[in-house]
Amino acid sequence: MVSYIPVPPPSVLPSNDISSSLSNSEVHEIASNWTERFNAAVTTADAAAFDKLFALSGYWRDVIAFTSDIRSIAKPNIKQAASDRLSIAAARDVTITSPLPVVARPFPDVSFIEIHFTFDSKIGPGVGVAKLIPEQEGPYTAWVVFTTLDGIHGSPELTGAHRIRGAHNTKQSYDAIRSQEVENASPEVIIVGGGHNGLEVAARLNSLGIKSLVIDKYARIGDNWRLRYRSLSLHDPVWANHLAYMPFPPTWPIFTPSGKLANFLEYYVDVLEINVWTSSSVVPEKTFFDSGKWTVTINRDGVEHCFAVSHLVMATGLGGGLPKMPPPFKGQNVFKKPLLHSSQHGTGSDWSGKKALVVGACTSAHDISLDFFNNGADVTMLQRSPTYVMSVKNGMPIVNGTLFSEAGPPTELADRIAESTPKFVAKLFHQRIIPQIAALDADLLEGLKKAGFKITSGPDGSGFLMFALEKAGGYYFNTGCSERIISGDIKVKNGEIDYFTETSVVFKDGSQLHPDVVVFATGYTGFPDTLAEILGKDYAKLLKPVWSLDDEGELKSVYRDCGIPNMYYMVGNLSAARFGSKILAFQIAAERNGLLGDRYTIEAQARSEDQKIL
Repeated sequence: MVSYIPVPPPSVLPSNDISSSLSNSEVHEIASNWTERFNAAVTTADAAAFDKLFALSGYWRDVIAFTSDIRSIAKPNIKQAASDRLSIAAARDVTITSPLPVVARPFPDVSFIEIHFTFDSKIGPGVGVAKLIPEQEGPYTAWVVFTTLDGIHGSPELTGAHRIRGAHNTKQSYDAIRSQEVENASPEVIIVGGGHNGLEVAARLNSLGIKSLVIDKYARIGDNWRLRYRSLSLHDPVWANHLAYMPFPPTWPIFTPSGKLANFLEYYVDVLEINVWTSSSVVPEKTFFDSGKWTVTINRDGVEHCFAVSHLVMATGLGGGLPKMPPPFKGQNVFKKPLLHSSQHGTGSDWSGKKALVVGACTSAHDISLDFFNNGADVTMLQRSPTYVMSVKNGMPIVNGTLFSEAGPPTELADRIAESTPKFVAKLFHQRIIPQIAALDADLLEGLKKAGFKITSGPDGSGFLMFALEKAGGYYFNTGCSERIISGDIKVKNGEIDYFTETSVVFKDGSQLHPDVVVFATGYTGFPDTLAEILGKDYAKLLKPVWSLDDEGELKSVYRDCGIPNMYYMVGNLSAARFGSKILAFQIAAERNGLLGDRYTIEAQARSEDQKIL
C-alpha cells in the first residue's frame, strides 16, 4: 500500500450551486449530520469513516491538533493520515459553535455550507471549520476541513476569566517590580528579535505562564521600523494588522506610518509586561543545544549573561539574512558616487536637486523612488523583470473582503476563517479576483505599460499571493508611486547594469545615466546568513529551507520544525503574526508539557507503511 501519494495542486474550484431555497433548519440539519459523523469517526479512530467525510476534491488542513505539524492533506492521502493519527490525537466532543452554519457563495458558481465547530484532543482544545458541498449521491461531504489547536491542557491562557488576580498592598511600586523582573530575567524561552513577530510570541508565551526574554540588537524597541526610510508606511489596512491581545484603537489611521507603529510596539511591551533587553545579541561561540536544553549567552551592552532555556525563537525578519547586493559590476570600485542598499536609505531630502537611480521595481523600490521625487530629486527606477501592481484603493477591499474591514467579524474569528483555506486553494480564489481588481485598475495598468513599466498578473494569474508565499517579493500595492511613473515624474528604465565609470552607470543596451546616488532595492541574502551570525555556521548548516511552499502548499519551516532542535522561526507580516504566534507558543507549551509527540510530516507519512511492516 502506498502511504503518501504526490498530488498536484488543484486546478479549478469545485463548481456547484447550493440552492438558495434551503431553509436555515435544512442547512443546520445538513451541518449536524456531517458533524455527528465527524465526531463518531474521530472518537472511534475510524479512518475509513473519516475518509468518507471528504469530497473527491477534498482537503484536510490541520495545524498541530492531529498531526503535530502543519499539513494540507489532499483526499488521496487523507485515509492513511487518519489511520496513522486519529488514535494518537484522541479527538472527541465535536460540537457545532457560533457562527451558525450558513451557505457561503464566494462566486456565482461556487458555494458551500460553512460550519464552525469545537473539539477536544490529547494536546488541548481545538476549533475547526468545515466547508460542505453536495455530491451527486449520498450526503454532503467536505471540500475543506480545517482543524487547529485553541489551547494546551495544563497551560490555560491567562486571559478573560483566567486572567491573573493581581496584588494588593505591595511593598514596592509597580515600576520597581517591573524593573527587577526585566533586569533579573530568568527566561524559559529566549526570543531573538524585538519586532512585531518576537513581541507577539512573547505575549502569547506570557499568557501561557511561560517566561520569555526578547533580545534585540537595536537600542530601542521599534527601531526596526523607526530607523528604516522615513517615508515608510504599511500598505495593509489597520483591520488586518491588529496585534495579539491588544488591537489598535478605533482612532488609528487605516494605513500606519512606520514611526507610529514603532511607538506602539514600545507601548505593547509596557502594557503586556514583555521582558526585553535592547542593545543585546547572542554570543554564538558560547551558545549551544545539549541534553534537551539551549545554553544561551547574551552580550548586553558589553556584559555577558548566560541562560539555560528550553527553546529558542528566531524572529529576525521576513527578508532574512543580510542586505543583498548584486555581484560587483565592472568598474564599480571607481564609481565616485554613493552606492547604497535600500536598508541604508534614510530620506530623499538628502538628495534634493540631485539625480537618483533605484535598482529594483517592487515595494521598497517604489517607496524609495517616490520618496526621492517628493523631496525634489530626479529619479529613475531600473526594472529588470515584470512586477505585479494593484492599487490599495481597489485591491484591498476585494482581497480582504468582509473579513478584515470596519464591519468585519472579531479578528480571532476572521483569522480562523482566513486560515481555514489551504494555500493552493487560496490560489484558485485569487485567480478569480485578480482579474476583477485588474478591471478596476485598468487605467492605472494601461498607463504604466505606456510609461514602459512591465506588468505581470503573477504566477498563473494569482497576482501577489504566490509571489509573496514563494519569494516574499515581486509586487507593489500602489499608494502613489504608479501615478508618478505614469506622469513621467519618475522615469522607468528596463534592463540591467553592464558596468560603471567614475561618473556614470552604463546599461547593457549601451545607454547610460549619471546619478548622484544609486540605491539597490534588491532584497536580502536569506535566513541561513542571519542564523550563521546568531548561532554560528554549524547550526546554519542544519537549517531547513525557510519560506516558500512545500508539496502541500504550507510554508517551509515557519511556525514548525526547522531542522534545529527546540528552535522555531517566527516570520510574517502583522496579519500572519497573530495566528502564527499563537500556534508557535502552543507548540512550545505542548513540548514542555510532554504533549506534542512526534510530528506527522509529509516524510513521516511516506514512511508510515514501511514502519508498520517492520
